[in-house]
Amino acid sequence: MSNQHATGAPRAQTHEDENVTSKGNSLGLSIVLFVVFFGLFGGGLYVMGLISMDDPSVLTFCGGLAMCLIALFGTFDLVPRFLNK
Repeated sequence: MSNQHATGAPRAQTHEDENVTSKGNSLGLSIVLFVVFFGLFGGGLYVMGLISMDDPSVLTFCGGLAMCLIALFGTFDLVPRFLNK
């Protein structure tokens, strides 16, 4: 065992209070956000699945793609900003 490890113990005690994680987020809020964004993502996949080769509608596909992208943007960018405040 090195001297550095043995002498670092009191320092670890002083920094223990600084290394506290957050208390967490509300369970209800987490469930609501999950349902909203999962529904939006699933709805976008469903809308994109409505495309057929007989009647290819680019607008429908782009609408479904936009729904999926908004759901992913909200999940990975907006939710962490909103919940970290």
